[in-house]
Amino acid sequence: MINRKILHLYFVNHGILVLEIIDDVACEPNNLFAKPHYDNAFLMRPSHSFLISWRGCDSHMLMFRKYRIHSIFFASFFIFTVSILIVIIFFSYHYSSTQIIDTTTEYQKNNLYRLSEELGDNLKSFQDYSVILSRQHNFRQVISGRQSVREQASGRTSLTNDFSNVIYSVQALHTVEIFMSSPPVDNIQFPVRYSELESIFEKEWFQDIEDSAYSWLSHREVDTTAGPTEVISLGRKINTSNGDLSAVMIINLDPLIVENWLRKDHEDSHIVLLDHMGAIVASTNQEEIGGNEYGGLINGSQESFFDSPSQSQRQLENNLVVTSSIPSVNWTVIQITPYEELTEGSVNMAKKLGLIGVVGVLIVLIVTFFLTKKFTYPILQLANVMKSYRLTQTKVSLPQGYRNEFGELFEGFEELTNNMEELYKSLDDQHHRQRKAEIKALQANINPHFLYNTLDQLNWMAIEKGNIDISRMLELLGKMLRIGLSKGESIITIRDELKYLEYYMNLQKIQLEDRLTYDMRVSDNVLNYYIPKLTLQPFVENAIIHGFRDRRHGVIMIDMKENAQDLILYVIDNGIGFSKPPLLTNSQQHLGGYGIKNVIERLNVYFGDKADVQIDSEEGRTTVSITIPKVSNKSHLSA
Repeated sequence: MINRKILHLYFVNHGILVLEIIDDVACEPNNLFAKPHYDNAFLMRPSHSFLISWRGCDSHMLMFRKYRIHSIFFASFFIFTVSILIVIIFFSYHYSSTQIIDTTTEYQKNNLYRLSEELGDNLKSFQDYSVILSRQHNFRQVISGRQSVREQASGRTSLTNDFSNVIYSVQALHTVEIFMSSPPVDNIQFPVRYSELESIFEKEWFQDIEDSAYSWLSHREVDTTAGPTEVISLGRKINTSNGDLSAVMIINLDPLIVENWLRKDHEDSHIVLLDHMGAIVASTNQEEIGGNEYGGLINGSQESFFDSPSQSQRQLENNLVVTSSIPSVNWTVIQITPYEELTEGSVNMAKKLGLIGVVGVLIVLIVTFFLTKKFTYPILQLANVMKSYRLTQTKVSLPQGYRNEFGELFEGFEELTNNMEELYKSLDDQHHRQRKAEIKALQANINPHFLYNTLDQLNWMAIEKGNIDISRMLELLGKMLRIGLSKGESIITIRDELKYLEYYMNLQKIQLEDRLTYDMRVSDNVLNYYIPKLTLQPFVENAIIHGFRDRRHGVIMIDMKENAQDLILYVIDNGIGFSKPPLLTNSQQHLGGYGIKNVIERLNVYFGDKADVQIDSEEGRTTVSITIPKVSNKSHLSA
């Protein structure tokens, strides 16, 4: 559905032309048309008007009908240019920042890949240290418990000295803890510490190595002379030949050394090492060891079934986070970079483009003002001519020399004014013709009353002369005439249609006497539906004239049925019938000729394809079925 624009042009006694546009009238697409607009007192009114309407698509832009053309052109060019500039700045910023982020992400992935491999190698070396220390002969002898008291004391002293030398020689080693049966007295001043094996089952970290030979225990606290100290621990179980737990060795690493590993070649980067549970093991940004704020980044265990690290990237608040796993220890190293650092160059570029854009906008303002003035000047000239136009003008003065669309507009307006003058002159003639038509319509209303009165006088004359049949025929004819005229209405109820049909058949019975009988089987439910006038009578007349011409007795039955949407009207007779139905639309030699054809054409006008007329005939029986939609409101039908 689109809107119809209506242009009213008012002529005030050969005065100024006034224009008025009405927009919000719903209509369908159609061509330009014009029609007069006036009342019955047209010639006596000082103001004449006519209506020119065109139907087109409403663009939803009221500004084009509300503001001056100059302002619209200027604002449109300006907004368009500024919009293009904003789009360029936006996409430049978006594209450059995206490229920077992608490049930085790839660079960080490569760096983290190398870092994770280095960390994996470093941590694996401590796994190797744990294997070497656990297989030391003296260590095996001490934890076996098969030595004498003297040998145990000497062996434990030697073990402590040997392990201490290893710890002092490896910078990253902090301490070594040995959980064994009947441990020696623990000395907090030595880097080798001893504890009772049974106490290990009470430690929370024991479940990490309970089902494996060794495991990284992430961060722990150990007691030193300086107080509790955070360490990174690797635990290894030592079993007897029977598989029984003999001892547990814990190798502790200094977190500061691991932090230095992270800072190598990444001094200004924010890098965090997470264990398999997502807890912080080490960080270059002084985060609390053991914190779990980045635990969600690894989605649980990052265990890899491949030798090479697996990598990913994601967004954490306003930061870019790149992760890389360390398969050998099932840990993850992440690098966190704020987006504002990544997009700083893009922001600076956008600011420079914005500054250039401001200068460009000023230039565009000047150029746009000049162009809009040149473009709108012919339109303003035409508007001034329209305002000053009078019907008494001999010729419209319009700018000359335009060979473009403005020239076509000027020529169109000049042609329009000529048509206006011709149309104005034709309005008087049209008004006179309308008045004559109204007078003829009034005269036509007088004729039916004359006929009614004449038939009534003839009826009384027949009664006075004792001619009862003639009187009855005149009475029936008068009733038929009243329904047939119906005060000019072309739509009547089925009740009136059946009355008309009954009057007609009673009129025929007077002539045919006992040779004609009829039966109407119509339910009261359908009597109030509306139908075009004189729909059934032509078919009944056809049956009487053609169907019963060779028979002494004829029977006509009228039946009506209904369904959800339609009425089905039946006219059935026992006439002679015919073997081949005639063409209903063209034939006038059969079935009542023009009358039936007229019925079919009227049904088509009122109902279109929804109406249907079928004729089924055989020897001794003809059935006419008329299908039309049910209409309970007369206003739904219009001629």
